[in-house]
Amino acid sequence: MTKFKDDPETTQQGIYIENGSGGFLSDLYFVGGKFGAYMGNQQFTASGLYFEEAETAIQIHWDWGWTMQNIVVDNCKTGLTIVGGAGGPMSTGQGIGSLHLTDLRFHYVNVAVSTSVMSDNSTALLLSNSGFYNVDTIVQDTFKNQVLIRGGKGTVNVDTWGFGRVTSANGTAAFHNGVNLDSPVRNDSLVTGGRKQFFTRRRPKYDDLGFSQILDAKADGAKGDGTTDDTAVLNHLLSAAANMSAIVYVPFGVYIITDTVEIPVGLRVIGQAWPQIMATSSRSADALKPRVAVRVGLPGQVGVIEVQNMMVTVKGATAGAIMMEWNVHESSQGSAGLWDTHFRVGGAAGTDLTAKDCPKLSGKVNPNCVAASLMLYLTPDSSGYFKNVWMWTADHDFDTADQIQVDIYLSGAENVVIGLIQTETPYFQSSLQAPAPFKPGVFPNDPEFHNCTKTSKSCAMAWALCIIDSSAVHSCLNSGRNDCQDKIFYTEQSYDVWVQNLVTLGSIEMASPLNGVPTLGKPNRNGFASSILAWLGGSKNITGQRNFEGYRIHSELTIGIEEFSEACQNALTALVRCDNVTSECRSAAYHGILPIEVDVDSICDKDCAEAISDWLSAVDTYCGDSKWENGAAAGVMGSFISYGINETCQTDKKTGKYCNDVILGFSNSGSLESMANSELCSDCYVGRLKMMQASPFSYYRKEPYYQNALKAAVSRCPLSNQPRSAKDSPFPSETTEDAICLSDVKYVTQSGDTCDSLALKYSVSSAAIFIGNPDILDCNNIDPGVSICLPLQCSTYKLETDDTCMSVAIATGLQPDTIRLLNPWIHELCCNIQTATETLGRVICTTTPGGKYEHDVNSTNSDPAYSEYADKSVLPPKGATIAQGTTEYCGRWYTVQKGDDCARVLVQHHISLLLFTSANPSVSQDTCSSDLIPGQTYCVGPTKDAFVDRTPIPPYWRYGCYARQQDTGNHSVLIFDEVNHVKPMSIVACQSYCLSYSWYVFGLQNGDSCLCDSRLRMDSRLVDDSKCNIHCNGNTTNLCGGSDAVQVFSDESLLRVEHTSLGCFIQNDSKHVLDGETIDEKDMSVEKCASICTINKKSDFFSLSEGSICTCGQKVATWAKKTDAGECNVKCIDQMGDTCGGKGRAEVHTTKTKNAIAT
Repeated sequence: MTKFKDDPETTQQGIYIENGSGGFLSDLYFVGGKFGAYMGNQQFTASGLYFEEAETAIQIHWDWGWTMQNIVVDNCKTGLTIVGGAGGPMSTGQGIGSLHLTDLRFHYVNVAVSTSVMSDNSTALLLSNSGFYNVDTIVQDTFKNQVLIRGGKGTVNVDTWGFGRVTSANGTAAFHNGVNLDSPVRNDSLVTGGRKQFFTRRRPKYDDLGFSQILDAKADGAKGDGTTDDTAVLNHLLSAAANMSAIVYVPFGVYIITDTVEIPVGLRVIGQAWPQIMATSSRSADALKPRVAVRVGLPGQVGVIEVQNMMVTVKGATAGAIMMEWNVHESSQGSAGLWDTHFRVGGAAGTDLTAKDCPKLSGKVNPNCVAASLMLYLTPDSSGYFKNVWMWTADHDFDTADQIQVDIYLSGAENVVIGLIQTETPYFQSSLQAPAPFKPGVFPNDPEFHNCTKTSKSCAMAWALCIIDSSAVHSCLNSGRNDCQDKIFYTEQSYDVWVQNLVTLGSIEMASPLNGVPTLGKPNRNGFASSILAWLGGSKNITGQRNFEGYRIHSELTIGIEEFSEACQNALTALVRCDNVTSECRSAAYHGILPIEVDVDSICDKDCAEAISDWLSAVDTYCGDSKWENGAAAGVMGSFISYGINETCQTDKKTGKYCNDVILGFSNSGSLESMANSELCSDCYVGRLKMMQASPFSYYRKEPYYQNALKAAVSRCPLSNQPRSAKDSPFPSETTEDAICLSDVKYVTQSGDTCDSLALKYSVSSAAIFIGNPDILDCNNIDPGVSICLPLQCSTYKLETDDTCMSVAIATGLQPDTIRLLNPWIHELCCNIQTATETLGRVICTTTPGGKYEHDVNSTNSDPAYSEYADKSVLPPKGATIAQGTTEYCGRWYTVQKGDDCARVLVQHHISLLLFTSANPSVSQDTCSSDLIPGQTYCVGPTKDAFVDRTPIPPYWRYGCYARQQDTGNHSVLIFDEVNHVKPMSIVACQSYCLSYSWYVFGLQNGDSCLCDSRLRMDSRLVDDSKCNIHCNGNTTNLCGGSDAVQVFSDESLLRVEHTSLGCFIQNDSKHVLDGETIDEKDMSVEKCASICTINKKSDFFSLSEGSICTCGQKVATWAKKTDAGECNVKCIDQMGDTCGGKGRAEVHTTKTKNAIAT
């Protein structure tokens, strides 16, 4: 376009948008013109726009809401002109409703923002995190010809400034007529640059790749014809491309999939004109059994995934389809993302979900028209960058005239920034009230709509934005468009939530925090819509604070939960918004009077009963007939809790008092016979007995007293046809043969027994007690009178509340692997060593279970005749064929006969399964009997020498006392692992632990803490040995560092040191880049030079040149000149593959962060 300075009369415009329902503009360059862009729209997002030498860069003549981010304006007369505004108070005109400008950079502009401001409701304008260089006026009120923010020479920064109505943290609203406002602290993961602009990334172009790195989906077998099943072809292609680090190009077409398509980490996908991945299958038709159509990465994966210009759709009845499940977490900022990728449900030919197939407002649910339970599901631990992503549930066909819908639910989310969110309520509501036609509970924090009355037709309608248990959520604009509903934006138990430029249409409440003050739409009417500049209800306080913190009946660590479907697991692990005291009602008990400190009204709150009812309903819906390993229904624990609440909260019909208080006031009769009829036959007492008899989750079945009480009531009270038989246990009895008790020792439980108390008393593992005795339902509350089998004896250790595998290893002298071998329930990474104790108790084995059993329990059975271990080794029988891998340290041998099974061998030879499989590695615990080979000889009595670790502990070298530089942010000189407050601690104990994880550098601090790493970290400084003067608590002859210093050791004679390269420099024989000592050795390497200079020479810099020359120094010469890194290309002589400078070139490194920054 013609530049304004060349023709002031130019009328050219770069983009003209008069109307519409947009939309997204990004990464565009405008030069010249009267207007770079002249725009009006219902809503729009613009990012990465650059304007140069126009009269006016942007002019907006109407909108409901607009977000502009990262806009650059150079040498324009006016940066942004806002025409008209929305009008005065309560105006219903079609002007500018809401505008958010953030991360702007304006240079050499007369007026940055030209607008008008009314004294009450008007355009809501927010300007944040923006810089203006040589701008005369930043904001000018054209109505009053008044400068609101002055510019000036140089840079003027605006943090957060605006005008419009603001709802404060306490729910009150007021008009702010051009003032500075509070602003959120932007998390580092969300920003870039020194001014902390929100991170943006243009969609990747891949213009530097060869054709060999691009795979064409159709050329490789996919049809994309809308009829052929492309599932297998796409999965094979995507997997192969990820292994090759190739790009998959998907030509235009419709690719039918009938099962999950996997997009692996490391893959890049480019579509041509939005090719459709269309999910259709009977597998996806059941809303109660959700099935993923496109899965991106696997849970817990970290890496790169880039998808652009694709569309995900469904065909026909697919009520269970999760259109995309996103599991991957970015390995670097923006490395995992979607660009210009959209989701569409219905509304197009070939979907079987058009207006003809599914007419709206028909008054009934057509099961063939229920499609997609969820469009995009970001799973826990995932992260992503999503740019111009449109999620549309069709309210019309593309070929008919009507209107976009996205509802966003943030559950347990952190560090989220969302630009313009534009949503619409489904047009079939309230003909169907939410959540119909779906049932809640399959996804975390599904909405329930309990606060809606049955007569209201405008309450149970879709939330546009729902934020629950989340933090650091920044929304630049939320535009909720709908037709007359009560509420649209909901928050619960969240904080650091900043919603700016909130716009709603037709909703009575704009923001509805749980238990908080709602923000109403009518007082904030602003043009055609209602808008406020900012909603700060959760900015500095918890918004939507619950009456109860809540608890989870199960977690992902619950033993056996992985056997259930994913939907069932989500239901089982859902939060129960109830008083935490109720979580203790997980087994049959009499729920009588509670301790005085317990608030009964809190337990009996209607929301509490509603919450457990919702949990049970969701589990029943999504778990169906699924059962735990012991045969109990999936929701059994919730049923116990629900019954416990009902019994506790039973009230007297006449007085309204709690029945527990009424029964407490009864006379102290010694027996049922002497109990007065007025008490026995009272509503509370009879009601309690009837309630207990009717439920399998009560104490009635286990306690004869209550059975006799009901018998007495039937005979003495006016009760007719009252059943008295107890309900069957919710835990079905198995009709299997009695299990073998390897110890041959039985015990009858007594009142007060726990798994831990029995384990400590009889030297056994608490987990073995629980796992080996299915009649024990709760390790902390064992029913008396139950006959149990005590496991084989072992030396024990009771876990403290802060124990880790490392602290246990140091305390017991065992390797972590050995601890896990002796206690197989401990996960490989030891992550469950504390969480599992709630179920399994805290007493673990530190020796192999077995040996002579000393006890005084009520059993007539004898002890095992001898220990599992033999005293000394003997040769195997002559001619015996020894099983593969069997230990030679064995005192008793047995040759397996035909017909032998594992149980017979173990019982005959008094050896535990764990010890037997340890001595005979060819036999596994899971398939012991089938692994036994008749005719082969196995060890059934190993000596203790069989399990002695014969790996000698290597020597170690001490390298001194180290602390961090005071001006650095890191807190330790070794960072890979750390365990604190361990007893006993010694140098060898710390070395052994670190060595077990292949860490060769270790350090000690404060006498009781061990640190591990692969090298000494940057910014470590050597301090005087007097700073490391605290003796080890496990060996007082050792020194274990100081309170603020670490005693550093290594298993290698060379201490590896962290360093960073400053680049390749020019030098010659007479002039060295560094000023210190030079060492020339044939086996020189980067690691060796770093260690010599840092440890021996105490230098902050080191350089390598000529392949073998190492130079140490304290500063880089002022004349030093950097050259291309490729000129430092001479390999080090040590043949490790590193480069050691070049000919006449020196590569300089430093071990101090401040030097790297300065350079």
